[in-house]
Formats: sequence, C-alpha cells, structure tokens
Amino acid sequence: MKLRILTLWICVHAIAALAPFVGGISSAEKVTGNAKFPGWPESFRGSLLSQLELSERERLFIKDFPGKIARFSDGGREIIIRWVEHPTRKLHPAADCLKGAGYKVSPLPIAIDAVGDRWGCVLAARGADASRVCERIEDDDGQGWTDVSSWFWNAVLRSSNGPWWALTVAESV
Repeated sequence: MKLRILTLWICVHAIAALAPFVGGISSAEKVTGNAKFPGWPESFRGSLLSQLELSERERLFIKDFPGKIARFSDGGREIIIRWVEHPTRKLHPAADCLKGAGYKVSPLPIAIDAVGDRWGCVLAARGADASRVCERIEDDDGQGWTDVSSWFWNAVLRSSNGPWWALTVAESV
C-alpha cells in the first residue's frame, strides 16, 4: 500500500513539474513567428546553388509547415533547406522521411565538415541507389544540432531563439 501511495505521489509531482513544459509544447505549435524570411542562400559551403522543383508530396507537406522549404543542387549534391519560424514537431528527421519512402536507413558516425560543423548522417539505400544523407539545424547565434529532437527541446525551452535553418545534404555513394 505504501509503495502504491509513493508511486502515485511521484507521478503527481512529476506531472506538476512538467506542466509548464507541456503547455509550452502545445503553445509552441500555435505561435506565429515574427521573423521575416531573409530569402534563400545563393551558395552553400562555397558552391553555387540552383533551385529545384519541389515534388508533389513536398508541396502538400509545406502547406502546414511553419516556415519555408526549398530543394537545391550544387551540381553534385541535393540540398534541402528548411527555414523554421518556431518550434514544431513538423520538422522531421531525414531518416524518417527516407524510411517512409522505402529506403533502408543505417546510421553513420557524426561528420565534421571543413568549417567544423557537426552533421548527423545516415546511409540510405534502395535497390542500387545509395546516398549519404547528412543533416543539421542551426540558429543565427551559431548554435547547431545534429538531430531534430535535441533542437526541438532547446527551442521549446528557449535555449535557442528562432528562426532556424534545417539543412539536409544528400550525395550518391
């Protein structure tokens, strides 16, 4: 009996302690950002970008996305750039989208690029098609995250202020 009361007491206090954060999560989805979209970059890591058409699936998804999405090529890689106004669960990891499209996804080690930024990477394979897909999310203050979940909690808990850039780079292997 004492154990049941203790368990109930712990659960009630845990819920009370988390209540401000849970409220923050649901209200974060409803916040309308005041940030003005600065436009798409003309280059990425020293390479000129050419904008590609969004697929029908991407155009449908963007209708409810709290920001903007565009696809680019730098001549050798495909780069998806998402500008995110406020914390949202609608920013999905690339691995989830790839799995949904029928790719077998295997995690790769964190990559560090030429400027010292860290990227979360996966190997995505479907038939003879294989790509190394790396992603990161960054804010204007120089903070960066290699996964959507760590970014989300930093954004919700206000450790980072938006807007944010979510970058996904895919290159054939």
